[in-house]
Amino acid sequence: MRVRIQSSTIKGRLTPPSSKSMMQRALAAAMLANGNSVIHNPCKCEDADAATDIIQRMGSVVTKKENSVEITSKVSEAPKSIHVGESGLSLRMFSPIVALKPEEMEITGTGSILKRPVHNIIEGLENLGIECENPGKGFLPIRIKGGYKSNFAKIDGSLGSQFLTGLLMALPLRKEDTTLKVKDLKSIPYINMTLDLIKHFGIEIEHENYENFQIKGNQIYQPTEYTIEADWSSAAPLLVAGALKGIVTLEHMNPDSYQADKAILDALQKCGASIAWEGNNLTVEKKALNAFDFDATHSPDLFPPLVALACHCEGESRIKGVHRLEYKESNRGLVLKKEFLKLGVPIRIEGDEMIIPGGRVKGGLAKSNNDHRIAMALAVTALASPSPIEIGQHECVAKSYPEFFTDLRKIGGGVAQFYFDSQFV
Repeated sequence: MRVRIQSSTIKGRLTPPSSKSMMQRALAAAMLANGNSVIHNPCKCEDADAATDIIQRMGSVVTKKENSVEITSKVSEAPKSIHVGESGLSLRMFSPIVALKPEEMEITGTGSILKRPVHNIIEGLENLGIECENPGKGFLPIRIKGGYKSNFAKIDGSLGSQFLTGLLMALPLRKEDTTLKVKDLKSIPYINMTLDLIKHFGIEIEHENYENFQIKGNQIYQPTEYTIEADWSSAAPLLVAGALKGIVTLEHMNPDSYQADKAILDALQKCGASIAWEGNNLTVEKKALNAFDFDATHSPDLFPPLVALACHCEGESRIKGVHRLEYKESNRGLVLKKEFLKLGVPIRIEGDEMIIPGGRVKGGLAKSNNDHRIAMALAVTALASPSPIEIGQHECVAKSYPEFFTDLRKIGGGVAQFYFDSQFV
């Protein structure tokens, strides 16, 4: 199946889905707390389902209600395996958490996650005394035999913060104190998210400039209630839609959010879009759009919607942080370059920068490469394209935002679906 999007005028109000990043973290924390926790405004997407399956395999009882999820945690034997689906966060976050268990366990997944390297996970765990086997030879599956033995480790943060998040969640449960020395940490806002969430569950961690983390042992997660805020990653393409072709208001947004992708507002402001807050409601309106420079090193998930924005701006935009794109659901740098060229946009990659010329979009055929964020970016690009854009493999949005195309239609997006028989290239 593919979807056809045509030029449209955007006008309306939406509430974006809740944050899948916060949802997965909250599920892990609730599993680690001994008792009953309640998560309000839960995220409903494939990545959240993967995290839910993991905590159930680890012994938690999960009861889903209309607007909440109740997690009853209890001590149990470790399962022989856990399955992370296609979730990079669940893979990197739960690996250190399940390593608290002494039993041997296999970690596996499906789809694009099988192409994402795991050497940094293995290296980090081994530095802390965890025994690891890797029949996948650099990729999943990996087998671990838990029980942390070392009180100090050096962690490479250059590939992102998700593995460090898992360590920060797991290590307070050790009897001993642990020191982590982190080099070249990327996506620092996500670590702030983690530290804020575990503090809500009763865990305190000190650090020096995100380079030296002092983790006290013998801490206890307290069961509690936690509300998941709206997802800035999912909000980003909707805000770009408003900036390109009309006006959109997103409700229940947190102006003080720690989420890295809140930085989309900086890019929208730089290019000239109108931004207005009224309480927790955020409105973005189209104005004359000019090229912009933006550093997405700490918010790499913004690359696709930023490209959609840049290709309709006057002039040549530059986005820094391309090195963060290789190990996503696709190699996003190369995929963005390939697919937008099909639409008439000759993106260039020079070192760590992506250069996007504006005013070149002509419409055409493209595909998501099974990358949910690229599917959404292509759809938003089509809203201001002189000719329709057809997107193959658009169903992958279910990974983070299953209702994306329905919501886009609600605010005026010209969305039509149809089946096809021939090979889509």
